[in-house]
Amino acid sequence: MVKIEIKEKKFNEIKILENINISLYDGEFLSIIGPSGCGKTTLLNIVSSLDKDFVGNINLFSSNIGFVFQDSRLLPWLNIKENLLLISKDKNLETINELLKIVGLEDILETYPKNLSGGMARRISFVRAFVNKPKILFLDEPFISLDYPTATSLKKDFLTLCKKFNTTVILVTHDLSEAIFLSNRILFFSKNPATCIFEYENKNNQEFNLKKIDELKNELLELYPHILEGFL
Repeated sequence: MVKIEIKEKKFNEIKILENINISLYDGEFLSIIGPSGCGKTTLLNIVSSLDKDFVGNINLFSSNIGFVFQDSRLLPWLNIKENLLLISKDKNLETINELLKIVGLEDILETYPKNLSGGMARRISFVRAFVNKPKILFLDEPFISLDYPTATSLKKDFLTLCKKFNTTVILVTHDLSEAIFLSNRILFFSKNPATCIFEYENKNNQEFNLKKIDELKNELLELYPHILEGFL
C-alpha cells in the first residue's frame, strides 16, 4: 500500500500543500483534480522523490516506479528501439515488442522521434514507462494537447497496460470526464495551500461509456458546482 503524508510544503515561505493524507491499495487508480497552480505537480514530485524538501512522510511499497510527463521526452538522436533499451533494465527486446504491439506501434523500432506524430510519440512514452513493469506509476497530465480520438484510444491502451501489470497509478488531470473514465477514486484539491476537500468513490468501473461518464460528471457538478474551482 502507498501512504502519503504531507504536513506542509513551502516555496519561498509560501505554503503550497498542507495536511495531505492519501492511502492507495495495490493496483488502485487514483486521480487528483484541482485548480491550476494549486500544487498537483508538486505533489507528484514529492511522492516520486523528485522533491524532498517537505514536512511529512512518503511510504511506497515498491521502489519500481515510473513517471509519464506532459510531453514525450524522447531523445531525438536515438531511434525508438534505442530510446526504449536505454531505460530497460533487462534489455529485453521481446518485452518491448510486446508493449509496442499493445499500443499498435510494433513496426517502428528503427524510426526516429522526429518522424513520429504527437500521438505516436506519446504512445512511446507510455511504453517506456512500462518497460520495467513498474509497480507504481505517476502521470502528470499525459493526455493533454492530444486530439480527442487519439487521447481516447491511448487511454484505452493505457488501461490495458495497467491491468496487465497491476500497476498502482496516481494521475494529475484537469479533465473530470477523463478522471471518471480512468479512476477508481478521485481526490479534489482546494486552492493554495492545497488540501483534499472531497473524495469521490467512482462508480464507473473504468468503462468507456460516454453516457454513464456524462451522467456521473453532471451528478457530481450538480451537487458541488464549484468543486473544480477548489471549494465546495
